[in-house]
Amino acid sequence: MNKKKKGKKRKITEKILIIIFILVALLIILLIIHYSRTYLLNIGKEPKLFVIEDECLLLLNNIIHQIKNQGECKIVCRNECGVRKMNFHDSEFIEKENSCHTCNCYCE
Repeated sequence: MNKKKKGKKRKITEKILIIIFILVALLIILLIIHYSRTYLLNIGKEPKLFVIEDECLLLLNNIIHQIKNQGECKIVCRNECGVRKMNFHDSEFIEKENSCHTCNCYCE
């Protein structure tokens, strides 16, 4: 009698493991499909460029900048892409001497 119970438990355990394996495989396949589709939709699309001019002002013969470095440029770009309901891709800070800086934002 014990051998029959052990055999039934073993078969049930094997079935449960097979079901778990199938579910995990399906989950992996669905994740691959989802992320590959998102990636494939963006292939060939160039990020859009948005040029943001630094709002600087001249004060006592010194130029005061709103965007001073790459870090601030990146923050401004993330916000700009967010306002346009796009994803941030990259930013480029262009420092100009004796003039206002420029921040190039690339959004997808």
